Amino acid sequence: MKKYILILISIAFVACKSGVNIDFRDDFRGVNDAEKKEFLKKNNGLSEERSILLLTQGFKGEKIIVKQKDKNIYSSYPITNLNTRIADYLSFNNQSDIIVYDNYTKQEIVIGTKNAKKYKFIYLKKEYKGEVVKFKITFSNTLRPLE
Repeated sequence: MKKYILILISIAFVACKSGVNIDFRDDFRGVNDAEKKEFLKKNNGLSEERSILLLTQGFKGEKIIVKQKDKNIYSSYPITNLNTRIADYLSFNNQSDIIVYDNYTKQEIVIGTKNAKKYKFIYLKKEYKGEVVKFKITFSNTLRPLE
């Protein structure tokens, strides 16, 4: 029990330290149900135990690594498409936490299972304010248009 509390405190500390803003939204324009189902099917996301992480604005080709249970599940250099505002996306098992590591800022963003289990789509955005880079996580069940 003490280990669990310590882990939660450390996750909260990391989230505060790295400047992560968290939002919960379903009130933006989304694709229709058929397109959403096709996207989920194509990306192995139909199961209740799967969610989709979408890297959105602010990615400029820096190395991004996503880990789950000490295994790399994603490692790439995503660049945000200025038309779609999407850099890349991946499906992951929402039954355990994932850690997104940005090699440029040396920041780790923890996405916990508590929210990942409730929401199918998790949008991660980088915001530049001068020399400071902050991340914004938006949990949603709405899939934004990707084209």
